[in-house]
Amino acid sequence: MEHLIQTDCNIIKVGLVGDINFLPDAKNILKGESKILKKKKNWILTGVYESNTDKLRNFKSLNEMLLINDAVIINNLLHSNFAELQHIVKYCKHVFVYQGFPLSNEEMNVLQNLANEAEVIIQTGLEHRFNPLFAGIQQKEIKPRIIETNHFCKYKKRSTHLSIISDILLEDIDIILSKVRSEITHISANGVGVIYNDPDIINIRLEFQNACTATISGSKIAIKDIHKTRFYQNDSYFTIDHLNNCIKVFNSNNESFWENTDESDILSESKEIFELPDRNSLVASQLLSFFESIEQKTISKASFNDHLAIKFVADKIYDQLERNFVAKCS
Repeated sequence: MEHLIQTDCNIIKVGLVGDINFLPDAKNILKGESKILKKKKNWILTGVYESNTDKLRNFKSLNEMLLINDAVIINNLLHSNFAELQHIVKYCKHVFVYQGFPLSNEEMNVLQNLANEAEVIIQTGLEHRFNPLFAGIQQKEIKPRIIETNHFCKYKKRSTHLSIISDILLEDIDIILSKVRSEITHISANGVGVIYNDPDIINIRLEFQNACTATISGSKIAIKDIHKTRFYQNDSYFTIDHLNNCIKVFNSNNESFWENTDESDILSESKEIFELPDRNSLVASQLLSFFESIEQKTISKASFNDHLAIKFVADKIYDQLERNFVAKCS
């Protein structure tokens, strides 16, 4: 990765495409502070393109931005398309895409191959991976035989715009794949449109080569928010409470637990509560990971390969839903 334009003391230049306000230190940057993150003083913002501010240098074109920068941050869906991302990578620039983007598997493979050739990092999405809860799950010795996930979102007027898979369940699919290190042998899914003419409620079953099975239930029209994952294994089970950012471990030797149905904290063998991150800390964690991946020449925590693995499963679920979905009756 020998493409960094270093001007002084390892200063690394970054250009931003789109709205600047999502950056954790946006207010200070608009006041003249060039550092993007306080923890990374050598990463500086040189200017913006297609932005809504006149307080920073405005590049007239993407090419002008690419000529003087080492990396690009994109916070604009219109500039997250395949053609522009390909153009940026061909310029040998690292790229961080804050918002997700609708790319096909073929396009993602092309971009990944180009990034490998250019020795640059592409990082995007998978925001949940930067929640301390996800790191806590990864640190647990979990070898599940049965997995049960319930992810129900309270009905809101904007629910009509939500995709129950892309907007709600991708996080759950990712967590399951991260703990079951085995090939998927079978995927089944069905859905029902209760209010809308696309799936409001779906049920998914994943079967793995090592005989583990995972059931995922999702809804965007629930009465209240519920988001829990349970991993059952031979000697214990783990409950992941996503809304309260905690992990509980229950041991089968504790017989008194099985007489209690509310998963009492008192009866759990252990309970870990993780800090619930706010928007700024999540963005800061993502950017820090991006910068460190570039500096250390390591794989990003949200790499394209990770996206491809999740998207492969999501596409198979969509295929099943096309066959089994029952739409709302007019």
